[in-house]
Amino acid sequence: MVRIHTITLDGKTYNLGFKVVTKDLKSLGLRKNPNIIQYPVGEWYFLPEERIREGKKDFGGIWVARTLSGAEMLRKYMRKKHSTRTRIFRSALDEILYSNDYRMKTNGIRMFEEIF
Repeated sequence: MVRIHTITLDGKTYNLGFKVVTKDLKSLGLRKNPNIIQYPVGEWYFLPEERIREGKKDFGGIWVARTLSGAEMLRKYMRKKHSTRTRIFRSALDEILYSNDYRMKTNGIRMFEEIF
């Protein structure tokens, strides 16, 4: 298993991920995902409990890149394949519902610092 980095915010330690969103802070809609979410910056966003699913299926979680380099690859993909400009945020994560070498799925996220 690959190590998950952590961050301390407000005196509490959280898992750290990198969220890639559109310029207007919406989810990317990859894999024909119809559940587009608009995320706040600096505040926690949690999926409703009835929409949370553990495991690797795309449904039931908020997906984030494990590393900045993974987020940058997704940024390049969106620009090249979909002509979509994106933003990357360092993000504190609540529960990890699934994790692999390049991405993680969580139930809650707080995007706190934009990476330029």
